Amino acid sequence: MPAEAGRMSPIGRPVGITADQTRAAVLAAAATEFSERGYTRATIRRIAERAGLTSAAIYYHFPTKLACLEAVLSDVDAIMRSYWEPIMAREGHIADRTAQLLRASALINREHPHMARISARTLMEQAAGHPEMSEVMKPVRAYTLGVFDRLVEDAVARGELPDTESAQAVRDMIAGLMFGLSNTAALEQPADRYSAAINALADLLTGRLFTAADGTPSAVKSRPDPAARRRARQPTESRTVASIRARDGM
Repeated sequence: MPAEAGRMSPIGRPVGITADQTRAAVLAAAATEFSERGYTRATIRRIAERAGLTSAAIYYHFPTKLACLEAVLSDVDAIMRSYWEPIMAREGHIADRTAQLLRASALINREHPHMARISARTLMEQAAGHPEMSEVMKPVRAYTLGVFDRLVEDAVARGELPDTESAQAVRDMIAGLMFGLSNTAALEQPADRYSAAINALADLLTGRLFTAADGTPSAVKSRPDPAARRRARQPTESRTVASIRARDGM
C-alpha cells in the first residue's frame, strides 16, 4: 500500500454540502489568503488548500483570481454597510456621528480582522502597477466616500458647517483620517492599539480627549445653535463695531 494512500486528498464538493456552502468556504479561505499574502502573491492553489478543496472546485465558482477578489470585496462592502448604515440612519451632530463610525470601524476590525488588511493591500498593489484591481475596488471605495459626503451634506443642511468650502475640507479630513487608520489596522501590531487610536480620535472629535487648563473635562455638554456658531465665527472687530452702532443708535 503506498505511503500516501491513507492521506485525505482535497475534494471537489463534500457530500451533503451545498454549492452555496462551498462558495462561502472558498470566500473565507480567499479572504485569509488575500489579507496575509496580498493579491499578487496569493494563488488559487493556496486558496484551495485553505478550503480543503481542489483548484478545480475554486474555478467552478470563480473563473479567475481577480473574480475571487471581487467577490471577497463585495462581502467587505456588505459588512461595512451592516455596521455603518444604522449610524447614518440616526440624527446627530457631525462630530458625534463621525465618532460613532470610527468606533464601528474598530468593532469591524475586531470581528473581521481581515477586512482592513485586504483593503490596504489591494490599494497599495493597485498603486504599484496593477490597474486591473481599480475596478474591483470601486464599489467599496465609492460607498465609503459616499458616507463621508452624506455626513457633511447633513451637517451643512443643519448649519453645523458654514459653507460648501468648509464642507469639502471636512469631508477630505474625515476621509484621510479613516483611510489612514485603516492602514494602521493593516499593520502587524496589536489590535488593541488600533482600537485605542480609534477611541482617542472619537474622543477628540466629541471634545472628551483633552482637559481644560483648570483640569476640568473639555467636553461641551450642549452645542450652541447654528446661528450662534455663525456669529461666533465673525471677526472680533465686526462684532465690536456692530455693538457700538447699536449702543449709539447708528
